Amino acid sequence: MDSRRTKAQNSVTEGEINEVVEVRRPVVLGLFATAIVPSGQPRSPPNVPQPIEIDTSSHFATDREENDRDELIKWARSVSQSLRFAIIVRRSDSGEKRKAQLVLECERSGKYVPAKKKLKSDTSGTRKCECPFRLRGYYNKATKLWRLTVVNGMHNHELDKGLEGHLVAGRLKPQEKEFMDEMTRNAVAPKNILSTLKERDPENKTSAKQVYNARHRYRVKMRASMTEMQHLCKKLDDNKYYYKYRTVVEDGVEHLQDIFFAHPRSITLLNSFHTVLMMDSTYKTSKYKMPLFEIVGYTSTEKTFNVAFAWLSNEKEDNFIWALQQLRCLLRRETNLPKVILTDRDLALMNAIPAVFPEAAALVCRFHVKKNVRTKAAELVKVRDGEKVKAADMRERVCLAFEDVLDSSTEAEYTENVMAFRKLCKRWPKFVRYVEETILDTDKEKLVSAWVDKYMHMGNHTTNRAESAHGVLKSYLTDGLGDLVKGWESIHRMLGNQFTQVQTEFGQNMSVYGHTYRKKTLYSTLMFKVSRRAMRYIHTESKRVEFTGMDSMKCGCLMRTNYGLPCACLIAKKLHHNRPIRLDEVYKHWKIICFQDEEVGGDVEDDYACTAEWQAIQERLRTADVSMKNEIRDQLRKIAYPTTTDVEPPTTNVKSKGAKKKKVVRGTRSTSRDKSRWEHVEEYFTETQASQSSKPSPSIPSHSRPSSSQPTASNPMPTVSEAPLTVSNPLPLTSSSQIFGINHMPKFMHPFIEDIINVDGDGYCGYRAVALAQRGNEDDFELIRCNMSRELRLNKDMYVAIFGCEERYQYICDALLPPSRTRQRTSIRNSVAPMDKWFTLPDMGHIVATILDRVVVQLSILQNGPCETFFPLRSIPSPNPSSRVICLGALPDHYVLVKLKVGCPIPKSNKSWKQYCAKQSLGWEDSFIAAQHRFEEMMSTENVVPIQIVGAGSRETPLVID
Repeated sequence: MDSRRTKAQNSVTEGEINEVVEVRRPVVLGLFATAIVPSGQPRSPPNVPQPIEIDTSSHFATDREENDRDELIKWARSVSQSLRFAIIVRRSDSGEKRKAQLVLECERSGKYVPAKKKLKSDTSGTRKCECPFRLRGYYNKATKLWRLTVVNGMHNHELDKGLEGHLVAGRLKPQEKEFMDEMTRNAVAPKNILSTLKERDPENKTSAKQVYNARHRYRVKMRASMTEMQHLCKKLDDNKYYYKYRTVVEDGVEHLQDIFFAHPRSITLLNSFHTVLMMDSTYKTSKYKMPLFEIVGYTSTEKTFNVAFAWLSNEKEDNFIWALQQLRCLLRRETNLPKVILTDRDLALMNAIPAVFPEAAALVCRFHVKKNVRTKAAELVKVRDGEKVKAADMRERVCLAFEDVLDSSTEAEYTENVMAFRKLCKRWPKFVRYVEETILDTDKEKLVSAWVDKYMHMGNHTTNRAESAHGVLKSYLTDGLGDLVKGWESIHRMLGNQFTQVQTEFGQNMSVYGHTYRKKTLYSTLMFKVSRRAMRYIHTESKRVEFTGMDSMKCGCLMRTNYGLPCACLIAKKLHHNRPIRLDEVYKHWKIICFQDEEVGGDVEDDYACTAEWQAIQERLRTADVSMKNEIRDQLRKIAYPTTTDVEPPTTNVKSKGAKKKKVVRGTRSTSRDKSRWEHVEEYFTETQASQSSKPSPSIPSHSRPSSSQPTASNPMPTVSEAPLTVSNPLPLTSSSQIFGINHMPKFMHPFIEDIINVDGDGYCGYRAVALAQRGNEDDFELIRCNMSRELRLNKDMYVAIFGCEERYQYICDALLPPSRTRQRTSIRNSVAPMDKWFTLPDMGHIVATILDRVVVQLSILQNGPCETFFPLRSIPSPNPSSRVICLGALPDHYVLVKLKVGCPIPKSNKSWKQYCAKQSLGWEDSFIAAQHRFEEMMSTENVVPIQIVGAGSRETPLVID
């Protein structure tokens, strides 16, 4: 029989499918059928359907023969798909040891065997229904052809109307797998991959789940048996990156601490354009929450490029010094050291720069400083009712006066502008003190033009280029939950496109002839020798010639000092003598318009053969003992085979500096940054400016307590604020800050408060604030209460002594027990706490500090209670006690969580703690002696009336104020 039959002979039409179903399927009577069953036949139960039998034998009964087994399988599957079911290969033998054969079955064949273990999900199921359909293929040795026979062509199930959702039918073809791998390497979204597959092949049955599985299999195949760090080192090594990392040992395992890496072409650009560098950190680039430290520069065409990257475990001075030391290693000559380095006002980074680059001028970003001043002005600059000038206009005048201070061109002008600024802001001394003490007194040499313009900053006063580089990188990152390899792959793709853009700019500068400069003697020697951007600067400067002439005093020569280009007075001399600008009068930065690959390694010809070093190593190997030999061998292996490293990635999410950010509405996979404080303030004023009323806004919304002393479910206990500060529901600005509830804190502590987080006001607010600080979720307050109750039971004698009597101890124990449930059996989470279940200080401060091994601080103004500190009663002080502070803010009938800055002043210790704590716990107070003295000194400046604590200071024995 001819094996090359036409497609028309083997095709199956829709009519034939319907014919098969209609002819072979027995008639099944419905539940309410009235057909009469003939006598003598067994009566079937009315609710049991008749078995389904669908015969497809005729479609596979063929004399078709194929040279290749895969072609026979392909034909059988094409027929089965036209009949709307899928075929799987049950057994296959190529014939090397046994007889060559092939068994094909329906995908629903086989019997389901229940799992011994309980399934994770109740929604799981099985496709198996013991379908009897089976085909068998034979290999004829005489003809060397494969032939297919039908063993059983019956199906005991319905044939589907479509094959979507059938895994076998949706399998990717070999060419589709290659396309899939390519798209995965280029970070194409799965939905776009799936839509492209459907466009290429309309008959494709692949599902989105199969696309995700294929992507996962590709990544697993690429990583193979390598760990994450081994895979990252292999990627860096294969692409010739310069990289270096340092580790820290935790529990006997070596974990990654910091890693620094730079692309070889970035190193080339750095050594060509090293005059000005900008540095900044970005976040949400990996699942480890490590800040990504970015260093950027810009070319002669003013195209920004990334110099290097560093994932740091923390943003401390030590981390930045290490990263900058690696940056210095990239510079091939000592003459290539940067002249200007721009950062935001990050004190750790600002301190690290002089330690590594003492010759460089470290400047501070003006943009961030101006925004901080505007934010402070919005909080402190107020006008009285009835004044003609509006508050917004006054704030704008104040900010413009501050910008005039920054733009002062001479020191004399700076002094005049500062005096004018003080005179304008004399009504707001706090604002003036903030500007002078925080900015002008400390950083004027890094901000004010009179000092900044002494350096060759090339017009860069901000870190906007670094911020822009952050945005470009985030566009390549799909989410912020990937590992370091995924983050590096995004960076690598971004750098590839970046170098293309840089080279494109170089090519345009080498081929495009500017019409402005044609047939002009002044520019004749500069064409195609300097960048077009430099030509534009020179042309703009030449327009000042009419005003300055050849007088250098009028010129100021800032173009020569700041940019390294001819200034107006020099250009005037050139025009007067009809001479062109010489190339040596242009700084070298502007004369590089191509990638310059330098082969030499430095100022001297180094011996990279390392002959002397290798001989010294061999000598040590010969004379050292076995342990030293093993150490030398391990170090050499790390150098020779970097992909065999045994370093593990960070164990937990690193703790970066700054306060813990509030929960936001967007998903955790987002890579976009959280809004800065000045953005929240600006948005608040934009929304509220048009709706301001003539009545002064209170600092906190007024909520009165119900007349009944016992809150009810219908009339729940009110709180100071029903909602935390959000953009959609902003609280009115207080006279001190935008932070919620800060007016209920001592004024001298306002600069040390980073944030105040409100919690639910259901009577359990104190426990909720503790749970939020300890566990990150205020709904875990029940666990806090249980642990406190257990601590009281186990150490009854100690707490009876602290509380002074057995009755007080029993009162606290009863307060920690759940309240009696109402008739509706509402849970503690949904009920309102009665007064006897409230969180009370100082009694419970000792318990919380002891069970959590944390320092508990109560902070409030005089009307709400005393300021006290509670230390653990039994534990030994931790290595870094200043990071283990929980501050509870006492508002009227409400507690909130206060985020304090590390090292801030704290109140004096509770007297009961000093009397009853263990000896090993006395060291807790020693760590905070200086902070407590500062608190007492500042408290005295507010002229606070001293208070006398009577009894335990609870609601039963209240505080008495003289």
